[in-house]
Amino acid sequence: MLHTDFIKHLEATCSQLEHKSVQLRAYETVPGGDTHQAYRLAMTDKDYFIKVSQALDLTIFEKEALGLKMLSETSGFVVPDVYDCGIFDKSAYILMPYIQSMHGVENPENFAQNLVKLHHNTSTEYGLASDNYIGKLPQKNTFNGDWIDFFWHNRLKFQLDLAGDKIPLDQRKQFDRLSQKLPDILVPEKPALVHGDLWQGNYFYNLQGQAVVFDPAVYFGHREVDMAMMSLFGGFSLEVYHIYQALFPMQPDWKNRLKIYQLYPLLVHVNLFGAAYLESIRQVLNFFVKPK
Repeated sequence: MLHTDFIKHLEATCSQLEHKSVQLRAYETVPGGDTHQAYRLAMTDKDYFIKVSQALDLTIFEKEALGLKMLSETSGFVVPDVYDCGIFDKSAYILMPYIQSMHGVENPENFAQNLVKLHHNTSTEYGLASDNYIGKLPQKNTFNGDWIDFFWHNRLKFQLDLAGDKIPLDQRKQFDRLSQKLPDILVPEKPALVHGDLWQGNYFYNLQGQAVVFDPAVYFGHREVDMAMMSLFGGFSLEVYHIYQALFPMQPDWKNRLKIYQLYPLLVHVNLFGAAYLESIRQVLNFFVKPK
């Protein structure tokens, strides 16, 4: 529920944006708010989207705004603008336009072309100038010239440390052995700007059939991490991969490496949602490192 004073604050903010007086006609919760409450605001002539957190920590929304700005400036994806980001009373929030989705529509060529454009942005090192978040968990982005070292310390080990005893001891030992095998499994390439959390819940097609992306966890990494996230929970047409491959070919055997990169979001899910994802982690570890 949005309380009365907060609604008045949002009406005033939107009135400034539209340069006229507007009022909230109605609002409704929006699916997909796994880590925050999300609402569609029907103002007088225009709809807005807002995410609200009771944690009173604005940092997570400020980092989201920076990530959205990077995606907007470096890719062809439709990316929502950030109208306002702040704290009112006991709620931190981020305010954006509400973009209507077109259900049942696919435009794999549009998606693949935009993803290629994003991945063509590069850097001299892996990481980002500042840390950010994946979901509501911190994501460490300290620059590193070595991809394998970056992936192990800033991605897998960082989440393992956050998990603590949520990860069984036998799996921790397998992760330690996996870390020694990573140089033989992974194939580094030039750092590419990645969305970082590109699963089916973080994109849709708008009424014009254009791919819209949001909720980024951006950094300069390996483009296979986006492919790994896309394939983890499904929701992407096979044509997307085929068109992408034709435009910007992946390195040989890239599909066989995706499970390694899926360990990162699986660890994130353990930390966010609990032990239900431990079995998926176990299956990946057993494939690359035989249990003892």
